[in-house]
Amino acid sequence: MNELMKVNYSKETPTVSGRELHAALQVATPYDKWFPRMAEYGFSDGTDFSTFLSESTGGRPATDHEITVDMAKEICMLQRSEKGKECRQYFIELEK
Repeated sequence: MNELMKVNYSKETPTVSGRELHAALQVATPYDKWFPRMAEYGFSDGTDFSTFLSESTGGRPATDHEITVDMAKEICMLQRSEKGKECRQYFIELEK
């Protein structure tokens, strides 16, 4: 299976970048408006995701989120799109 996004296994719980998930899902809404709306579905900062600033590439660093794979799967289900289904199946395959 092709790698849709990088999964970080360096911590106890595997995580993905919120911005990478947003890009993979091809969401039209800008990330800074989309992520807070997704977080309102009962996800907790510190448990389901953590916020950090990405490394600067010459400009101002952007806010990103390290989200658990479980949260990513739920967000994929919420998208109700072909890309959402594809990403959800990618995460399910990772678990196998």
